[in-house]
Amino acid sequence: MIAERLPGRPTILLIGSVRGVADEIAPVQEQLEKFDPGAVAVSLSPEEAETLGQYFVGTTTEPIVPLSASEASHAVGLARITEVQVPAPALLGAVDWATRGGRPVVGVDPPEDTYAEMFAAHIGYFELVRRTLRERNLVKRPPEVETADEYALTWDRAMQPGAGSERLARARDEYAADQVRGLGRSFPKVALVVDRERYASFRRAFASSGASP
Repeated sequence: MIAERLPGRPTILLIGSVRGVADEIAPVQEQLEKFDPGAVAVSLSPEEAETLGQYFVGTTTEPIVPLSASEASHAVGLARITEVQVPAPALLGAVDWATRGGRPVVGVDPPEDTYAEMFAAHIGYFELVRRTLRERNLVKRPPEVETADEYALTWDRAMQPGAGSERLARARDEYAADQVRGLGRSFPKVALVVDRERYASFRRAFASSGASP
């Protein structure tokens, strides 16, 4: 896990966590406790954030989590390096912390229909084929690296085969960054918990704008 405070309006605590790493709940919650944000944003769609809070926070039992072949392969490969849990422990820990403290949780990624439009706008047929082949190769042969951090970054690089995929990722992150900036109208401090591989993209987005709404 890595974290950094970004000045501006709002002041942002940007936290990057490797999706699936089990022992990052406590460090994330410690960062949130020290920063004391008025709201917690997570790199999930609004629908995903609502589902996480509804079914996995403050419940006595947890539902079965269905995984795609890619998600299952990602978890299996990561498990060779560290203990893995699903759903993403850091995101779950952030939602739990915010819920217990009465802070709003905001899923800042594009809603499903908006993301579908972004995908169609940026990914053509040939790039879709390349993405599918890359994903199949990753399912068969997950990255062989030493740390969870390297694993997340290597996996992400392997899934970005062309300019369209890069534009799609940039459009998604700029959309999310705009949602966080908008929270500055109501909250002077906002924590944002993102997947590790998206950390640098968010950092650039906020640095270029001063994080101002």
